[in-house]
Amino acid sequence: MHRNLRLFYFLLLATACAAGLRYYSQMQSAELVGFSASEFAVTDTASVTRIFIADKDGGQALLERVPGERYWQLNGQHKARKDAVDLLLKTFKRVAVQRPVSEGEKDNVNRLLAGRAKKVEIYQDGDVPTKTWYIGTATQSHTGTYMVLGDGQMGVAEEPFVMHMEGFTGFLSTRFFTEEVEWRYTGMFDFPAKSLRKVEVEYHENPMWSHAMQVDSVGSISVFHGDQPLISFDTLSWQNRFNLFRKIHLETFNNHLSSEGLAKLSETAPAITMRAWSWGSEVPETIELLWKDPIMDTYNDEGELNEWDGARMYARYRGETVLVQRFVFDERMAVPAQFKIAAAR
Repeated sequence: MHRNLRLFYFLLLATACAAGLRYYSQMQSAELVGFSASEFAVTDTASVTRIFIADKDGGQALLERVPGERYWQLNGQHKARKDAVDLLLKTFKRVAVQRPVSEGEKDNVNRLLAGRAKKVEIYQDGDVPTKTWYIGTATQSHTGTYMVLGDGQMGVAEEPFVMHMEGFTGFLSTRFFTEEVEWRYTGMFDFPAKSLRKVEVEYHENPMWSHAMQVDSVGSISVFHGDQPLISFDTLSWQNRFNLFRKIHLETFNNHLSSEGLAKLSETAPAITMRAWSWGSEVPETIELLWKDPIMDTYNDEGELNEWDGARMYARYRGETVLVQRFVFDERMAVPAQFKIAAAR
């Protein structure tokens, strides 16, 4: 028993020493060619105010922090995805030198960087980037990424490095993309905490199902069927339904429509319109939902052929036609059970 315990502690100490030696060797190797690992990283990511990404195909993405706002601004006009921006900031903070590029592979790596590298400018409270990364391809093992460090004043360093993140297996280049539709925040309704005041759901094909829900300053809910308030209703059920509208996301801004298809759809009346108001706002966020032709035959529970696509719908939102998932909207556009019972009578 004691021998096994001593052996365990010995192996633990040996592993720790090996890891420390490996880390020290990497840092020493990096510093021999003029840079330490910390020169790539951004210690204070809260001070990052702007990120500019450009690729060799002409694609560009400009991300700017907006004081007091939850979301960064994309290309001066859209909200940027918070998860994607947070991933960049995490990368800036945790990036580390895995190893310098060996002399034998340096010429080839430099050619690849010159031909395909993405340029990433990092700004911290100024008009000149404090760091500039040139991000190349992944290593053959796909555990590191070739990078060169530059800055806004000194230009580009001559030495490429293999970079990685501790605790992450993979390469980093895919985090730095330039396609605007991939960067755009997908939220349609976004009402955090108790900021949602009123919701309307209008069924254009069956107006008798249209209804509205509204809460007062203490959170008590009222339900309206047309212009008439409901006197008797399941408060908990309607409160849960109301809460469904606090956050709704679209699937993609890429609607995959041709110009002819888009023009035709622009003339199509919506099947359902959803409106939501925040406290203090008289202008609602509006989503118009339109049925989408199926891409293949599907059947309902009764074995009948579905007329519309069961997976996706089109939506008109802020002047754009986008794709949304039925999985997200089916529960929100379902006819309230109370109205079905009334119709059956």
